[in-house]
Amino acid sequence: MGKRTGVAFSPMKQTQKSDSNPNPASTEHNRDICQDSAKTDNRSRVRSGMGTANYWRSRLYRNSYKDRKGATADVPEYYVRMRYAGITRQVRLDHSNRDAAADQALLLFNRLQTHGWKVVDDRKAHLPSSSSVEDFLAAYEKATKSMEKAPRPITVRLYSRCLLQLCRIAGVKNIRELTTEKIERARDKYRADAREDGRDDASIRNTLSNITRNAGACFSREARTIMQRNGLTLENPFTGIKCGSDIQQVSPLPRGIVEQIWTDAPKLRDGDPAAKDTKLDHYIRRYKKTHEGREPGRWVPVDFREPHVDAYAALLLAFGCGLRANECDKARWSWLRKDDQGNCFIEVRKEADFTAKGGSGRTVKIPVNLYEALLNTRQDTGEYVIGGGASTESSMQGGGLYRRPNTFRVVNEWLRNRGVEAGKKYGKPLHALRKQFGSAVATEFGLFHAQKLLGHGSPAITARHYASQVDLPDLSHVRLTG
Repeated sequence: MGKRTGVAFSPMKQTQKSDSNPNPASTEHNRDICQDSAKTDNRSRVRSGMGTANYWRSRLYRNSYKDRKGATADVPEYYVRMRYAGITRQVRLDHSNRDAAADQALLLFNRLQTHGWKVVDDRKAHLPSSSSVEDFLAAYEKATKSMEKAPRPITVRLYSRCLLQLCRIAGVKNIRELTTEKIERARDKYRADAREDGRDDASIRNTLSNITRNAGACFSREARTIMQRNGLTLENPFTGIKCGSDIQQVSPLPRGIVEQIWTDAPKLRDGDPAAKDTKLDHYIRRYKKTHEGREPGRWVPVDFREPHVDAYAALLLAFGCGLRANECDKARWSWLRKDDQGNCFIEVRKEADFTAKGGSGRTVKIPVNLYEALLNTRQDTGEYVIGGGASTESSMQGGGLYRRPNTFRVVNEWLRNRGVEAGKKYGKPLHALRKQFGSAVATEFGLFHAQKLLGHGSPAITARHYASQVDLPDLSHVRLTG
């Protein structure tokens, strides 16, 4: 006996043609009877359970084949056999997970009755209603604009990048192909590749957690509800997937590194004649030779012999004011102000292309010399502290997060050269300066002030990830005599 196959069905019974009644009105009457019979037949199928995923779940089966050596191998995806319009076909589904395959079989059952066999291509069920990953992300971005509390545009782009990365690893092109099983398989592959590259398990676990959590945010309940109202119904494939992190308590930078940063900062601003020769000219000649004479893009070796005023300004904003990278990127000159008493402030507030993380801005009181140093970096009449123009659609293609990505590349490389996360290929040295700022504030003024100046919604986040002691207290409570 062969393996059990799905129940064959025909969507409607054809009425036999009668030669004794050539009357067109009678033919129209017979057509109406045929359509009514089809509706009744469809309703009976729904009543019998064919309109449910459970019905098709019990009728799925697997196929096997023999390879060139004669060994028998199983096809991982499920199959179902269906009959429509007098044609019986064995359809290979897209899923090796039985529940997901049953859902697709039900979808195919419903689509067959409307569109016929054209919904199946090359014996595999690629359904027109199965949106590509890019189409789904476009629908998700549109849905965020209707949310009661919409994520920031930079956050939406981050979520989209993570989902695209996960789908690329999983080999998924249509969003309905993304199942819990394929997500776990992609995570296993990422973990194995990262270990081959020599990364430690804690780093791999944290990165996987971030990718999975951000990608899963595209399937939030509110987003799926809005997309369903617009005709796209999906389940959340990330349900039940654990995203454990191993984030360590922040450690302050050694005093020597901090002093070196402030000592060498003017060289970043004005250029360092003693900086190591990057062989930039040799790189450009080699690039042109291998790229048909084209000029190299923005990712050329950094020449620290030249001044980098924009990177110096980003350093002051992160280290001196505690701003995030995106806040440094969008910081305006209008955020800086000075009152009648000579007190200086920087106010992080909402702009046309920027919304503060958590939705609320903050005001940071800064030293006068820091205020004046920032003003002295101004090179043009633009509105942004680190220069450049406003974000455009072209600058955001490919999931770009910042207006000035090269600025952050320069300052991060400069910091690595001075020992800030020097051994971390994927580290964020500029963000480490923000944590150093929080640690200094927490040590001198307390955790409450650190939380407010960093813009955190909870003191627990500040205490766990952004603040530690930069100096031990000088205890004088013990008095020994004699």
